[in-house]
Amino acid sequence: AKTQHIYVGPGRGSSAGSLVAYVLGITHVDPIEYGLLFERFLNPERISMPDIDIDFPDTRRQEVIDYVKEKYGEEHVGSIITYNTLAAKAVIKDVGRVMGVPLKDLELLTKAIGNAPKVTLASAFKESVRFKKMLEQSSILNNVYQHALALEGLPRHISTHAAGIVLSGKPLQEVLPIVYIDEGLVSTQYSMEYLEEIGLIKMDFLGLRNLTIIDEIVNQMQPPIDILKIPLDDKETYQLIAKGDTMGVFQLESDGMKSLIRKMQPKEFDDIVATIALFRPGPMENIPAFLAAKENPQSTSYLIPQLKPILQSTFGIMIYQEQVMQIAQQIAGFSLGRADVLRKAISKKKESELQALRNEFIQGCLNRHISNDVAVELFDYILKFANYGFNKSHSVAYALISYQMAYLKANVPLLFYASLLSSVIGSEGKMAQYLDECRMRNITILPPSVQKSQRIFTIDESAIRFPLIAIKGIGIAAYQLIEQERAKGAFRSFFDFVARMSTHRFTGKWFESLIWSGACDEFGLSRQSMIATLDDAIVYADLVRIEVNGQSRIDLSLVSVPQVIAIADNPRLINEKEREVFGFFLMDHPLISMKAQMKKKYPPIATAITQVNHEVTFVAMISRFKATRTKKGDMMAFVTVGDEGMNMDCILWPRQYQMYQNLLIKGNIVEISGNIEEKGNCIVRHMTMIGSS
Repeated sequence: AKTQHIYVGPGRGSSAGSLVAYVLGITHVDPIEYGLLFERFLNPERISMPDIDIDFPDTRRQEVIDYVKEKYGEEHVGSIITYNTLAAKAVIKDVGRVMGVPLKDLELLTKAIGNAPKVTLASAFKESVRFKKMLEQSSILNNVYQHALALEGLPRHISTHAAGIVLSGKPLQEVLPIVYIDEGLVSTQYSMEYLEEIGLIKMDFLGLRNLTIIDEIVNQMQPPIDILKIPLDDKETYQLIAKGDTMGVFQLESDGMKSLIRKMQPKEFDDIVATIALFRPGPMENIPAFLAAKENPQSTSYLIPQLKPILQSTFGIMIYQEQVMQIAQQIAGFSLGRADVLRKAISKKKESELQALRNEFIQGCLNRHISNDVAVELFDYILKFANYGFNKSHSVAYALISYQMAYLKANVPLLFYASLLSSVIGSEGKMAQYLDECRMRNITILPPSVQKSQRIFTIDESAIRFPLIAIKGIGIAAYQLIEQERAKGAFRSFFDFVARMSTHRFTGKWFESLIWSGACDEFGLSRQSMIATLDDAIVYADLVRIEVNGQSRIDLSLVSVPQVIAIADNPRLINEKEREVFGFFLMDHPLISMKAQMKKKYPPIATAITQVNHEVTFVAMISRFKATRTKKGDMMAFVTVGDEGMNMDCILWPRQYQMYQNLLIKGNIVEISGNIEEKGNCIVRHMTMIGSS
């Protein structure tokens, strides 16, 4: 892959602990420098074969698979089947549909099941009063339920493992049954857990969007850089991370992660490693203790002095699985292989195995002149924290990708945002978020243009140009036709554009989408004028088109150009049409015109956010919200609002959520009164509807 200039990820999982893998260039993390353990990857006690998962840019993963097929032969390489089973909600809908039950009744029934993880029909019947009541009141729904119980958990359909590739010395069809799911690559009929038993090697080739972004940026930089040789102490990078300015940065862009980063204030690479390790469902339990110890490292105490060299880097808190192994090795005399057995037993809660290992651990401590009481306390300490431990090898490898992206964002922001935006074409929500951030950083976004726009976001002087295929209805086929035609010369006018594109059977819908998006603004006509004149322009295109031997060409001198139907653009209509073709407002935020008509003057969010610990009132548009539950089970919401300048995160506690939940609709423009926290969040006290976009 590297010989073809494909960027290979720094590593994934425990393989980053292998010095051999690092020396061979399979991984890019020095395990000695970061205290990673080979035995976390492979040890004599391990029965199963280790695997090395490899990340590639998602746009080039297929090239690697094609190479493997060519090198080892198509008959020896295959994907791995997965069986998608009938879960509680799906089986109700499938059975109900077959039995002719109205869809609305099935929707109501499945909503009553709830959204608990791994919910089953039996658990829903036991725990959901509403679900049970609906079944008791309807014999039809109860009949669906009884049949669904029998089918729940059975395979529904097959698909392929997202990353797994299997290799065989013999042709696969001689080793196991195969099936064709995806074109060009056979799949096993055995699922992943049975392949090792028959001697097949499984490898994970994962496609990461973030590696694509890094690769694209580095290739455009002048002069180009080696991303693996960038300094890991770049001041601008750590300033950006510490501010929580990490939208678009791998592993660091969620709201919860941003909040943790602001508290952590990373100043070195190990801080990023620890942040990634801590921000997991289990390890999160350690965050308060870690932050307190980091704030006041002098207060850190250790059960015994021997723990200090192992836990000092994490302020006395055990957050890595490797630390469990080091304690077992250095204090209880375990081999690292045996220490890994202890780690696995703790994570899988194997009571019988744990008891034997407990005795072995205590005896090892006694042999090293540690008292029985201290040994017991130390083992219990390991049990308490190790259950939440995270694989440091994986955390270091992924922290490297995070740092690389933060470095590029801090040092080449224009290239970073262009590539980031290109990576989310087709995802309106993400694109709108990233475009808002560009505006906040005073990066100019230029509208699409039939003359200048490319397939992806591009740098146009000191701005970012919006691409044509990000317009709804304009896919790659339409873009390629425009690209092909403009290669013959720039479009000279609106009528020239329509006439030339009509030779390619360009549809009226495509023309409309381009006009409403602003891609034809350079022709000097209002959008409403072009829409009103479009039918005449298409008739004109038919009149000037000449067909010769199945080939089309145009002669604009055949008839005169039609009269333009002049109509001034209505700003509100233009805004609405922009949102239709983009899914969001690209050029003019509705708040600008709305504020101009208001008698009351409101501060922009950029001003309001500086009034820390003060009550402020401002106007903003809701861009997204997420309802969730407090620890007591009450509903609350995190809401992102924005004006023409910037976004702000707001919090509605249960009382306010109950009062204003009906206003929480994307596009609603609201007046908000609340208190600004030090983190820049607004705790909402009052919310009033003003209008909708």
